[in-house]
Amino acid sequence: MVVKSVRRTIDRAIKMIWLKEICEDYGNGNLLREASLQSSLYHHLRTRLEDVLKANNLFIYPEFYIPELKYRADLAIVQMDFSADGALSQRVLDIATIIELKFEGGTAQGTLDVIKADLQKIKRYAKQMEENCQFYFGVIYETECAWLRWYDRRSTEHWASGRVTELNAGYLDGIMTFEVNSYNQMGIQNKSAICQMFW
Repeated sequence: MVVKSVRRTIDRAIKMIWLKEICEDYGNGNLLREASLQSSLYHHLRTRLEDVLKANNLFIYPEFYIPELKYRADLAIVQMDFSADGALSQRVLDIATIIELKFEGGTAQGTLDVIKADLQKIKRYAKQMEENCQFYFGVIYETECAWLRWYDRRSTEHWASGRVTELNAGYLDGIMTFEVNSYNQMGIQNKSAICQMFW
């Protein structure tokens, strides 16, 4: 089982990477759609958490399949037991982190429905998976927004409390802004960064 101090280290890394490296990658024009966002976050997590991952038999897997829910998480940080027999998928000891990502633009209802489908996916994860697992919902929404939060107060006071963090980005008054809105009571709770555009 992944200990709480390691979960906190992972949590802090994810939040800081969103506010710094992902924000910079976007501003430098390195992110185009969800696949590049997923690749960038994977790279920065591997780089920043290298020692923690090795010390705790943790691995970052893209498109990680969760059979009991029949979902593929965009990214998962998983503790493995390589002394066990069987296929790699049968050696999972603990899922520390699940990350779902979206990269969308436009205000069409279809676009909003795609984002809301992942909101429901996070809710199902939180209700059916081990209570120590942390869930992150990262959205770059290339549209002018009134605010950057997706969950309402009812969600954040009940099922999301202690387990969910939103990683948001969108235009506020014409300025691309990256935000962390956390409901997990770990480290950074609510913080934002302005994205410097270099293109």
